[in-house]
Amino acid sequence: MKKVLLAERHAITRDGIRYILQETGEYQVARELPDGNALIATVRDETFDIAIVDLISIGARSTELISQVVSCTPMMRVLALCSTAEPTYAKSVFSAGASGFVTKGSPAAELVRAVHSVLAGHRYMSAQVAERMVQTIDISPDAQLHARLTAREKAVLEGLACGNGISEIASRLGINAKTVSTYKARLLKKLEVRTEAALIRYALEHQIVDPD
Repeated sequence: MKKVLLAERHAITRDGIRYILQETGEYQVARELPDGNALIATVRDETFDIAIVDLISIGARSTELISQVVSCTPMMRVLALCSTAEPTYAKSVFSAGASGFVTKGSPAAELVRAVHSVLAGHRYMSAQVAERMVQTIDISPDAQLHARLTAREKAVLEGLACGNGISEIASRLGINAKTVSTYKARLLKKLEVRTEAALIRYALEHQIVDPD
């Protein structure tokens, strides 16, 4: 049976977590702490397979404390609990050395799944956090194509989208027409389109220029 150290300030929450884990028949919550004050001393004095720690309960310097715990007992896994699904918290916890991050709003089955996963040597992130992370990523195929353009390439694209010809753009930018044509060829390649009309449409759709 795997030994669990639980650091959580609310007794009712500790009772719930203890019940969930011990019902599996695989885990024993061997020690419970209401805060992080004795966390380091406890992991030095006793051996645990996993520490489940609530970030609020162990204090404002929670990530620093997690890092110290991991340094003291590198074989013990750390699973962090948090009341929010904010991805930045998860990132800081993983950077500190934790193996898992679960929100306190997660179902009981996910807590058990997280414990299983980290004890098997994997990292685990709560489904709520993973969903929040995905929402911050633009996954459309051409989302970042124009981010690769140089300032001069963007200026040429703006000129084309405004209806200017090669000569007009060259005059406005103070370069020769052949150079403008070279930039246009680069734009076609970088934006993965084949015609000038497609370039203009891309510029308008992505608000690189004002259609008015």
